[in-house]
Amino acid sequence: MELIYTIPGLGTTKELFKNISVSGHQLKVLEWPKPSKGMTLKDYAKAFLDQIDTSQPVNLMGVSFGGLLCSELCDLVKTNKVVIISSCKSRNELPSTFRVLKMLPVQKLFNDNLYLSFASKLSWAVGFEKSYLPEFLPMMRSMPTDYFKYCINMLINWDKTTYSKKIYHIHGDADTLLPHAFVKDFETIKKGTHAMIVYKAKEINTFLNKFFNGL
Repeated sequence: MELIYTIPGLGTTKELFKNISVSGHQLKVLEWPKPSKGMTLKDYAKAFLDQIDTSQPVNLMGVSFGGLLCSELCDLVKTNKVVIISSCKSRNELPSTFRVLKMLPVQKLFNDNLYLSFASKLSWAVGFEKSYLPEFLPMMRSMPTDYFKYCINMLINWDKTTYSKKIYHIHGDADTLLPHAFVKDFETIKKGTHAMIVYKAKEINTFLNKFFNGL
């Protein structure tokens, strides 16, 4: 079976992909390396390389923050096929909110406990239903120390303005965190929220199997 190296969304783990299936392919979900102060998103992408066999062309799949990392990895390894879901290919596809936070970095005042509190109270804002919290919160709590503080800083200060034309982008038209109006060249999931990897897996699998297998 051909491997697809996958990176989940910010603060989530392999459980995010439990309903995703691509015929003839095995998903290998990468573990989060421990981030450190001052890391850029490109620096963090490099930290994933020891989990990837780069001796042959690489298939990548990333969700949300994981998709940003996949866009960076395209510049670091020879890729075969790359897909991002509910994500952005470059900084130009981020909404203006993130640009404001770059100029007024209030996120630096937050710690991981505060981010976890936000996650539990505002998960609905990105599309996770209350019934998913028993799965969502343990994933968030499993992250390394200072993970959220450093990763969110990487996201807000992301400076990538170009991207690989190999990237195949799947996005929901009801995504409120990364609105599709800012995104270019993507396949649309109707009524897909930022959390559609959980709730729209059937539709996403159809696109994935077409992309990877021509089915």
